[in-house]
Amino acid sequence: MAATQTDLAIRVLQKLKVLGVGQSASAEDLQVAKQAINEAHASLRKDRRVRWTLQELPEAAELPYVMLAATICAADFGAAADPGWGSWAEKEITGVIYTPRTDAPTRTEYF
Repeated sequence: MAATQTDLAIRVLQKLKVLGVGQSASAEDLQVAKQAINEAHASLRKDRRVRWTLQELPEAAELPYVMLAATICAADFGAAADPGWGSWAEKEITGVIYTPRTDAPTRTEYF
């Protein structure tokens, strides 16, 4: 089952240690995290790197989106984002983009 935007926002807050395990997020904190997720997605869509919508987000792209969003909104929570999160997320999303979308075997070509 695909993660909802609220699920991703909660993971962003947990990544930044704003939200502990078992705690509930405030509506305001969720809104800030959701806005960061939207900004990360808009950044990837503006240069047509991704074609999916947030509702169609591949499972393999969930953690990279969380990392990008956490990087974007860390300062809003007075938290520090690891400088490597953004580059790792970009690399992972590139991998998702170039991964075949079907379970069909890849045809081998001989030259």
